Amino acid sequence: MALAWSDIGKVVGKAAPILGSVLGGPAGAAAGALVASALGCESQPEAVEKALQASPEMLVKLKELEVAEKARLLDWQTAQLNAELGNVQSARSREVELVKAGSITGWSTSIVAGIVTVGFFVMLYVVLTQGKSELGEPGILLLGSLSTAFGSVVNYYLGSSLGSALKEQYKQRQGK
Repeated sequence: MALAWSDIGKVVGKAAPILGSVLGGPAGAAAGALVASALGCESQPEAVEKALQASPEMLVKLKELEVAEKARLLDWQTAQLNAELGNVQSARSREVELVKAGSITGWSTSIVAGIVTVGFFVMLYVVLTQGKSELGEPGILLLGSLSTAFGSVVNYYLGSSLGSALKEQYKQRQGK
């Protein structure tokens, strides 16, 4: 299985968090080329992983790279966050416009959210009353999947505190 820049980002993120997050985003290939150049290896995730495994001190070099290239990395990170915020805003705007137009499709997100929420609480009740052993592995996996989906529903309708905080930081940096 081929490595992706996001895989390298998880390792790099322990020493250089900004650089690691950029490696996991849309600018991953550009940041990967920057990392490879600093490590003196080929610009491929596998080559970077090999260089990092050969010498753990390379992580110190990447922290130095992060400090030296902080402005560029923050610009890439800002672009990544703007793309994510734009995606969320676009989805919400689409839903509002469909509801205003009277389309049944506009309510589909709310219907799915309702099903996920009810399913999550029903499964949670079953787990709490019957116990893990009686439910079995498939039931626990279902609860895990519903927990993830429920988190997405809450995030969609209420927003994420991380996203809100990052949006506010971005506005402050832009002087708005």
